[in-house]
Amino acid sequence: MSEPSKPTGPDLAQGIPLDDVADGGMVGGHVGEDAVLLARNGDEFFAIGSTCSHYGGPLADGLMVGDTVRCPWHHARFSLRTGEAIGAPAFNPVPCWRVQKRDGKVLVGEKIEPADWRKTGDARRDGASAERVVIVGGGAAAFATAEMLRREAFAGSVTLLSSDDAAPYDRPNCSKDYLAGNAPEDWIPLKPAEFYRERSIDVALGTEVTGIDVKARQVAIAGGRDMAFDKLVLATGAEPIRLDVPGADAPTSTCCARLPTHARSSQRPSTRGARSWWARASSGSRWPRRCARASSRSMSSPPNGGRWNACSAGNSATSSANCTRSTGSSFTSTRR
Repeated sequence: MSEPSKPTGPDLAQGIPLDDVADGGMVGGHVGEDAVLLARNGDEFFAIGSTCSHYGGPLADGLMVGDTVRCPWHHARFSLRTGEAIGAPAFNPVPCWRVQKRDGKVLVGEKIEPADWRKTGDARRDGASAERVVIVGGGAAAFATAEMLRREAFAGSVTLLSSDDAAPYDRPNCSKDYLAGNAPEDWIPLKPAEFYRERSIDVALGTEVTGIDVKARQVAIAGGRDMAFDKLVLATGAEPIRLDVPGADAPTSTCCARLPTHARSSQRPSTRGARSWWARASSGSRWPRRCARASSRSMSSPPNGGRWNACSAGNSATSSANCTRSTGSSFTSTRR
């Protein structure tokens, strides 16, 4: 992992002219060692941390809408007033600073401690609500639903039913930094176990939902058990598209890096001393066919004396497939 770069832009503690920040505009700068985003909405100025709490995207390059800003990378949304993450995939707030106008300048002052303006603890203990919310799924969307229910002080029961063997985790990381060995194990869970315990979110792992009885308001669980609900959220996510090439269904040759256990096993060297080849595909109608073709080539001798050259498919703005040698950024691994 690389060291964080030093903040750039104007020193906002020294202030900048009011006219340097247009209405609806944003300026990236710093206060001491902290990267800060200064934004203007009419006569109001806001200062929040300029690094997205999801994957570190530069909020100064994002989109300002009213008193919110959207990250340019994955579209997480933050309140400019409070720094709160009000739209997934970010869940943690960014810091805020006091702002003042003086002598034709706008200056950023001291950092504001995050206000405990929402009750996010054990909302069920007082028995104020018997309403039951059941969430089917164990990915980021399911987690975001449960987290926001508690953040908005929902007092009923919240149950998350997941067929995975791990609590909600950062799935993209399984085929990126974690797979490459550049991210520690504690990066994978979206939140630690105590987060769910403190907020009375029941997480049932290894639980497969086999049916829904809408009239009776029940979900059927494998093994013959039923669970009642008042509100049901379906957040099951999706399964990856498998490559349609010879040998792709062989467990000893192909690994789908979807679960943390998949990524862990793929980090280990092959017992046969074979080299690993990874295929990574982005969205687009043509990538499965092109990526499959590339993976098929990886099962034979790589070109250019052992080096795999990048191959692209379609318009780079809409569809692409890249094949790289053990970069750790992948959906599917094929080992020779």
